[in-house]
Amino acid sequence: MLNGKFTIKVSKSRYDLVLYLNDQFFKRYPVGTGKFGKTPVGSFVVSDKIPEPPWYRPDGVKLEYGNPENILGTRWLALRAVSGTPDVHGYGIHGSTNDNGIGKAESAGCVRMRNSDVEELFDLVPLDTPVTIVD
Repeated sequence: MLNGKFTIKVSKSRYDLVLYLNDQFFKRYPVGTGKFGKTPVGSFVVSDKIPEPPWYRPDGVKLEYGNPENILGTRWLALRAVSGTPDVHGYGIHGSTNDNGIGKAESAGCVRMRNSDVEELFDLVPLDTPVTIVD
């Protein structure tokens, strides 16, 4: 068990997520972000963690984990805005059923990771872990 405080910084321009432990570099992961700059920037915290998450299509239809149309991959880390960042709904860090979007701006706005990477991150960080997203 690791002791200390984790923090996360996502860079939209570098397509990476850097995990820090006690303000020291811990690990870097490649990510995909939202097309047309849709990934929000600011300060957030991990507000929920869901293994094998369902996905809600834009038309509101709920697709359970395992459904071929569910794009979320194996894990979901929900983000809640803090410190004056405008409120966002439905944004998070999640796995992906298609790794072709990693290193690109192709999602609807979420931060996408390879399933193996998001599973590791999911197991490491607790709820309320600070997340900063920058351009």
